[in-house]
Amino acid sequence: MEGEDPSDYSFRHITEITILTVQLIVEFSKRLPGFNELMREDQITLLKACSSEVMMLRMARKYDVQTDSIIFANNQPYTRDSYNIAGMGETIEDLLRFCRQMYAMRVNNAEYALLTAIVIFSERPNLVESKTVEKFQEVYLKTLKAYVDNRRKSGTIFAKLLSVLTELRTLGNQNSEMCLNLKFKNKKLPLFLAEIWDVVS
Repeated sequence: MEGEDPSDYSFRHITEITILTVQLIVEFSKRLPGFNELMREDQITLLKACSSEVMMLRMARKYDVQTDSIIFANNQPYTRDSYNIAGMGETIEDLLRFCRQMYAMRVNNAEYALLTAIVIFSERPNLVESKTVEKFQEVYLKTLKAYVDNRRKSGTIFAKLLSVLTELRTLGNQNSEMCLNLKFKNKKLPLFLAEIWDVVS
């Protein structure tokens, strides 16, 4: 918008694309075999907890190694400068390093989809039927292992892919901290994101 502060402009663009991404994550989750068998309360718990981690996976999938940036649905590259200008630079270095790591592992779309399912069906605080969630996650873990063993020559890739889950937790926690810090920079998250990430305004 004309006359808009560059920081506000970048922040608005990044949050708009983030809303679209989280909405896609919700739709993807609802279509996953097993998700609709969970009680609604647990579905909401999982979606709120997994959305930032799954978003990081989607960003890694959209990573462009030539420009060291993330290409979102609008084909606009989001670089570290974009995030710094928007006042969201705290997590970008770790995120780009994660993207480079996933690129180096040559993770394909099927592996990304299975990893996403595993993240969605992860143990989270306040789950009512955690055993049911664990049962579905086990199915996706076995499927990923069978797929990787069949596709890859290296026997260490499955273990490396599982280590990604720990990194995603860290990135997800960093995202939560960044969202809280935005309040002190007078940057207000859109209501949809504030609600799904439990950021009290």
